[in-house]
Amino acid sequence: MRTNAFACAELPPGEAYHRLGRTSSFRWWTTPLALFCFAVLLFFLWLAILLAVTIVAIVGGSGLAPDSVRISEIAQLAFGLLSSALLIPIVLFVVRVIQWRRVGSLLSVEGRVRWGWMATCTAVAVLPVALGVAAFLPLARVLQPGLVPHQGTGGTEVFAAAMVVILLLVPFQSAAEEITLRGLVMQMVGALGARRGERGGDSAVARVLRSPWPAVLAGGTLFAALYLATHPGDVWTTAALAVMGLGAAWLTWRTGGLEAAIALHVVNSLVQFTLCVFEGRMSEIGTGAIVGAGLPLGAGTPLVLLLTTAQVGLYTLGVAWLARRRVRRESAGARR
Repeated sequence: MRTNAFACAELPPGEAYHRLGRTSSFRWWTTPLALFCFAVLLFFLWLAILLAVTIVAIVGGSGLAPDSVRISEIAQLAFGLLSSALLIPIVLFVVRVIQWRRVGSLLSVEGRVRWGWMATCTAVAVLPVALGVAAFLPLARVLQPGLVPHQGTGGTEVFAAAMVVILLLVPFQSAAEEITLRGLVMQMVGALGARRGERGGDSAVARVLRSPWPAVLAGGTLFAALYLATHPGDVWTTAALAVMGLGAAWLTWRTGGLEAAIALHVVNSLVQFTLCVFEGRMSEIGTGAIVGAGLPLGAGTPLVLLLTTAQVGLYTLGVAWLARRRVRRESAGARR
C-alpha cells in the first residue's frame, strides 16, 4: 500500500506558473534526466512515424527507398498533425514519472485546465485572427504582389476529407506544442533557480533564474531557433515565430496557465489550415512554420511578421486586460 512518502509532489505553494516544476521532489539531476528521457521518447516516436509512413507507402505500391515513398496529401496532413499531437503523452509521462509531480501542474497554477477561461480566450482570439485574414489581401497587393495564391482546392471530396482531419487533430496538435514549449520547457527553466532559504537561493544567479524572463525567453524562442537552424535563409518567418512564441510564453506566465496560448494557437491554426486547403496549398501545412504555429498568411515575407506582430499584440492586450481579476497568477499550495 502506497503511503504519502511515495506520493507524487503537489503544487508548490505561492509560486508563479514557470516555478511549478520546483516541487519538493526536485533534485539537481531532475532536469537533465527529464531532457534525456524526452529525447529518447521523441526518437522512438520519430521511428514509429517513419515506419507508419513506409507501411502506407508500401500498401500504395511504392518501394522502400525514401525517394519512392508517396502518400496522398491527406495522409501527409494527418501524419504531420498526429506526430505533433503525440507529444502530449510523451510530455505527460516525463512530468508524471520522471519529475514525479502531478500532470495538472503543467496546465495551470490551479492544477487543472480552467475551461471557462479557455473559452473566454478562444472567443478573444477570433477577432485578431479574423482581422489578420481580412488584412492579408489588401496588404499583399501592396507589399508583395503575386503572393496571393490562385490554385484550386482539388475538389470537394479532397476539401471535405482535409477538413475532417483538421477539425479532429488540430486542437490536439496545438495543445501538444503549447504543452511542450510553453509548458515543459518554461517549467524546466523556471525550476533551476533555488528558493529563498535554500542553499544558493540568495545569489544573483538564483534570483535571475527565479524571475520569469529566462523561462519566457526559452519557451518563446526555442521553436524559432530550431526553425532558423533548418531554414537559415527564412528570417521573416523566424522572426514571426519568435514574436508569436514570446507572446504565448508571456501570456502563460501572466495568466498562470496554458489556456491563453492554446486558445490562440487552435483558432489561428484552424483558420490558416482551412485557407491552405481551400487554396490548394495543403502541402505547405507540412512545413515547420505552419505546423509550428499556424502563422498568418504570407510566410517567408515581411508581411508575415507584420501580421503576426499586430495579431499577437492585439490578443495579448485583450487577454491581459481580462486576466486582471479573472484568473489566479500563483498557486495556492498543495491540495489536501
